Amino acid sequence: MDMKTFWSIIDNAQGDTVHDVVEAVGMDLSKRPVEEIIDFSERLAEALYALDRRELFEQEYTFAGDATGGDNTGEDFLYARCAVVAAGSEVYEQVNQDPTRVATEWNWHAQDLLYAPEEAYEELTDETWEHDTETDYETGSNTAAWS
Repeated sequence: MDMKTFWSIIDNAQGDTVHDVVEAVGMDLSKRPVEEIIDFSERLAEALYALDRRELFEQEYTFAGDATGGDNTGEDFLYARCAVVAAGSEVYEQVNQDPTRVATEWNWHAQDLLYAPEEAYEELTDETWEHDTETDYETGSNTAAWS
């Protein structure tokens, strides 16, 4: 799966809420061959990795319903990057090109996008997802962008 197909799945899944988007992505993936589900997870990891940069991490943002008001953690930053991806290719490109365009509030449920390929795979195969992506998307893994 190329990035064009990846973004087509995300962009066609747009809904009123992050939950709607993630659910639509999962439904789309569950109709695809196993190889495409795995490829989707790889493209997702690549998209998240590209956003894993200090300049984006340092932008101020909160999560809807988050009353703590504390500093964002690496895990929070991963969830914010998931929200950027779930918002679609246009938002992703804007934020990727200019980190100051990142929204000030995200829905932390966007993290569920990470599990959409796993759930689709398990639904399709009745087997446990054992796939680790080739690209590490955890916060700080894009070391060149953090120096």
